[in-house]
Amino acid sequence: MYELDIALRHISARKRLTFFAVFAVALAIGVIVVLMSLMSGFTNELVSLTVESSPHIVVTPMEDTTEYIHFYRHYSEQILNTEGVLAVSPVFAGQAALQYRDRAQGVELYGIDPVAEDAVMRISEDIVEGSFSTLSRSNNGIVLGNRLAEELGVEVEDTVSAVTPTASPMSYKVVGIFHTGTPTDETLAYARFDSTQSFFGGSGIASSINVRTHDPYQAETISGSIEESTGLDAVSWEEANRDILELLNTQMVIVWLYYGLIYLIAGFGVANTLITVVAEKKREIGMLMAMGTSRRHITNIFLLESLILGTMGVLLGCILGYIGVVLLSNYQIDLPSEVYFGLTTLPLSLEVSNFIYAIVFSFIINLAAGIYPARRASRLDPVEAIESE
Repeated sequence: MYELDIALRHISARKRLTFFAVFAVALAIGVIVVLMSLMSGFTNELVSLTVESSPHIVVTPMEDTTEYIHFYRHYSEQILNTEGVLAVSPVFAGQAALQYRDRAQGVELYGIDPVAEDAVMRISEDIVEGSFSTLSRSNNGIVLGNRLAEELGVEVEDTVSAVTPTASPMSYKVVGIFHTGTPTDETLAYARFDSTQSFFGGSGIASSINVRTHDPYQAETISGSIEESTGLDAVSWEEANRDILELLNTQMVIVWLYYGLIYLIAGFGVANTLITVVAEKKREIGMLMAMGTSRRHITNIFLLESLILGTMGVLLGCILGYIGVVLLSNYQIDLPSEVYFGLTTLPLSLEVSNFIYAIVFSFIINLAAGIYPARRASRLDPVEAIESE
């Protein structure tokens, strides 16, 4: 294939120009792979953290009906029998102040069945001190978030007092401390369902029913089924966190625009190289056309050059991107969790799709960059081209 031979000869004749064109593409690919890995890791971690740190579905009374769910045991069983539901946990929640010595903090006190709540929220996996299962065996036990425990200055085995204006103070013994990396670590406390009901003066009612589904991404559909069968209000984690998910989608659009600009810059490097080759090889192009080479073949020569430059850049760029992601993954970069939705370290996810997107997009840009110089070369007048030098 003589077009390929000519294309390779053109590329090798201008080594420095070729190097910078290839390096521009490689740098673009490397940067894109790292950024896409960062974006993928951030999205995956944020969604995972959102899914795991909150119930997949929260069932509450319909607005303007009642503050509590009556016959919650009946509804819990009905929801558990809904297709796609894995576990349910009734919750009795109220606001109180926890006191320890001279310190006090406002909390959301959740009364739960420890076994049922652990099946929904997997809290035992987040326990850093003590034991969540101890809550089942202690009438006055309490489990706190780690930041709440730090604010109060308490440790496991310490006793705190729960205070509310409408009830007598109640003492709780700290039996566990959990860490989720979310804001709930400084506002949430778990106690047994019956003791919390007694503290707030409730009986036979629940504030909400937490639900875990087999597939979190089916929560929206399942919540609709629950509403139809129970007449209660069911809110999926997707609906509850719609603002965050929309922010991710908006951020993704902006990031892809940024990717496009980087690719365009690299594409100009390729186009500049080919335009220079056309200017320097006018006489050779004219001689080829005088010998019978068609304009289509001339076009193919320069498109091949664009493809070769792009391929070299893509291969080098993938290597640079992979090395960059591996190096960043091995170096832990701490993040302020209150700024990045509870994420404490820089997340990176090395996915094959990131390389595929970068490669496909790069080839498209490189071919587009080669069209103008290729058409310019094919439109040269043979006589004028030969006499140009």
